[in-house]
Amino acid sequence: MAQIGTCFALGMVGLKGHLIKVEAHHTQGLPAFALVGLPDASLRESRSRVEAAIASTGLRWEPTRLTVNLSPAELPKTGSGFDLPIALAVVASRVATVQKQCEGMVFCGELGLDGRIYRVRGILPLVLAARRAGFKKVMVATEAVPEASLIEGIEIVGVSHLVEALHYLGMRKMKERVEQLKKLKNTVAPSSVPVMPASEPPDLQEVKGAFLARKALEIAAAGGHHLSLIGVPGAGKTMLASCLPGILPPLADEEALEVTSIHSLAGTFAPSQGLIRRPPFIAPHHSATLPALIGGGSGIATPGAISLAHRGVLFLDEAPEFQTRSLDALRQPLETSKITVHRSRAVTSYPAAFQLVIAANPCPCGMWGQAEGECKCTPYQRVRYLARLSGPLMDRIDLQCQVGRPKIADLTATDSPESSSAVRERVLQARERARKRWKDQLISLNARIPSRILKFALDSATKDRLNHLVGSGRISMRGADRICRVAWTIADLNGRDKPIGEDFGLAYSLRTSNGTY
Repeated sequence: MAQIGTCFALGMVGLKGHLIKVEAHHTQGLPAFALVGLPDASLRESRSRVEAAIASTGLRWEPTRLTVNLSPAELPKTGSGFDLPIALAVVASRVATVQKQCEGMVFCGELGLDGRIYRVRGILPLVLAARRAGFKKVMVATEAVPEASLIEGIEIVGVSHLVEALHYLGMRKMKERVEQLKKLKNTVAPSSVPVMPASEPPDLQEVKGAFLARKALEIAAAGGHHLSLIGVPGAGKTMLASCLPGILPPLADEEALEVTSIHSLAGTFAPSQGLIRRPPFIAPHHSATLPALIGGGSGIATPGAISLAHRGVLFLDEAPEFQTRSLDALRQPLETSKITVHRSRAVTSYPAAFQLVIAANPCPCGMWGQAEGECKCTPYQRVRYLARLSGPLMDRIDLQCQVGRPKIADLTATDSPESSSAVRERVLQARERARKRWKDQLISLNARIPSRILKFALDSATKDRLNHLVGSGRISMRGADRICRVAWTIADLNGRDKPIGEDFGLAYSLRTSNGTY
């Protein structure tokens, strides 16, 4: 009879999987169940679930002192996905056959008191981490098999009950219990919540007027630039932002795997839809807290809205209504394309390469500067309202566009505006030009061109003009770089090898809402 049983699980810290060795040791003494290795609250509760689940299989042993260790001990462990490996390690400590079969496998699943095995969040990144660690098999709950099977090159074993897992691992006496289970109806996991598939983005054909805003949206999509839309209520700012995912190119395989892993970890992924191929569109309410926006929570931080928007669009409607500290927390991710959350128990990093789109009214009532309506706000209220969008944050937004209310002629026009598919075709061509140009620098988007190579193809007149704008204080050094990046994107959309003065003029006007360049 084995005295120590071992099997392997994976602990997730952010999107990085760490191999966890689960060891169970029983010895003579007062009956007890000790769980060590920095477990969190949900993991400490697994002692009761494991004891009840093992008893439900019909296994009976003399009470002993049982110690379960999760190694490495200094790494925090979280979640109920350790239930299954703990239970199997306990059985393996007494049954040598199970111990032998556990070798070379990774286990993940939550146990019910009756021994049923339920899926947990983050199955996709867990299986991906197991494959990278060199494992050939992963055992998960049956309902998690569709999600786990999205990862190729590794065998997925699905089980719905602990007796099925033990029978698979060599305990032939469980065969009769397995046959009994097959006659029972499957039950749904208590924690299972149906996830609605992502809806289709609206088509740009539905947007009437707003010609400059449509052009800014196309430039943003082609170069990966951030965009702000400021205008009166009903001008179509939300509709324009919602159209952006429809003109973005689909995600490549590696990008889709990364994005899907984040949504799997957050519990917002529907496995029946396959890998997420369309860039996500995340629009948190303005009451969202700082942890909800950037990620957080007790223990190991969970992904926030900016990570869920990775490779896609983060849309902040009514942006001045967000907490100022939440908006300013976006400044670092906008530069680094990742977010690092520090907690006392762990430091967690998530990717956050999103396109930021913000929408705002010109004042609290929304009518400032409009001929057809009277603004009821005081000058102080108007200044204070948009001042919530700090200068350093706005300096990081490449395109700042004013959106006017559509005219009657635009609404009654018989000609249909361009569709999203037509605009997307130009976006794809522009991105391909940028990819070929910057391939030696391993860059695919103009928005990510390093400052050191931005101005290599600029003529002396353009350089002098940009230096004058910086010297006069009209734009910052960061603003000059972002104008250059937008100008490169405009040139790509127009099929030019490098930007000309006209491209810089449009880039400057779209950044400052000022036509004078």
